[in-house]
Amino acid sequence: MSRSEELKMEGKSHHAMKYYCPDCQNPDPDVVEDFSAGDVICRGCGLVLGERLVDEHSEWRTFSNSENQGADPNRVGGPSNPLLQDGGLSTMITRGEGGSSSANNLSRIQNKVALGAADRSLASSFKEIARMAERISLPQSIIDRASELFKHIDDIKTMRGRSSDGVIAASLYIACRLESVPRTFKEICALTQVSKKEISRCYKFMVKHLKDKKFVENLETITTTDFMSRFCNQLELPSDVMKAATIVCNEAMRLGIMAGKSPISVAAAGIYMVSQLSNTKRTQKAIADIAGVSEVTIRNAYKDLYPRRTELLPADSEFQKNIHNLPTS
Repeated sequence: MSRSEELKMEGKSHHAMKYYCPDCQNPDPDVVEDFSAGDVICRGCGLVLGERLVDEHSEWRTFSNSENQGADPNRVGGPSNPLLQDGGLSTMITRGEGGSSSANNLSRIQNKVALGAADRSLASSFKEIARMAERISLPQSIIDRASELFKHIDDIKTMRGRSSDGVIAASLYIACRLESVPRTFKEICALTQVSKKEISRCYKFMVKHLKDKKFVENLETITTTDFMSRFCNQLELPSDVMKAATIVCNEAMRLGIMAGKSPISVAAAGIYMVSQLSNTKRTQKAIADIAGVSEVTIRNAYKDLYPRRTELLPADSEFQKNIHNLPTS
């Protein structure tokens, strides 16, 4: 039995195998791969340790922004999409360079009928979700979750009278919360032309219908901690300020000082308070720009914190020494 057949029987990739050269009797031989022949060869003695192995490296390097001329060198299509009726797999007739009008017409017609009207609409919505997610550097797991949520809403046929773009934005918002990387409504609103009010309306509508099907059981309440790390990183604040601001916000919520306030405005006010006690002060405007709330909102939340300022930090905190120098607003 050849070495390649042994590898296939073991069901392991040859890249993950540890070779042994019987001639050199070296348990860890220096091997080289001959991609053209599919062989793995020992450098020490020239013995072929594996033959007719499949090359698992990338077939092509494609630079889509620079290689606009000529045919696409890839011989495979995109990945399958289980959310589409046919898995998103279909034959594609490309328009060859300098092709005849009949060939171009055939390509246009084939592309038109490759997906049904419903799948074409879904595919377009999935692309929009991916585009929005990529703009704020969200991972693929969130794109997949948002696409799944949108598909469930589309399946129950209750979107009539509602903006498709609003449902797309709400799907992304819910997916972020389910994956424990929440984003504010204002951040999602900045990615689309839909108003914040419409996204909020679609969000409530989706949660109502998806809870019945148990798709959003793990939709936890947003807390100040969900935003603290990201806001402080964007404001370039040190870790000790972030930790102190987290303590301030948690203590304020425990004491009931911030009852009824949005976690985002509480986090912003906590960051402002602690930054004023540190050497890395940040203005209300700078924090408002990052948090997506108004300066007035931060100011009002801070006014609620100020009278209880001495209770919000531990007695041994380094920030307590400047606690009486805090601005009143």
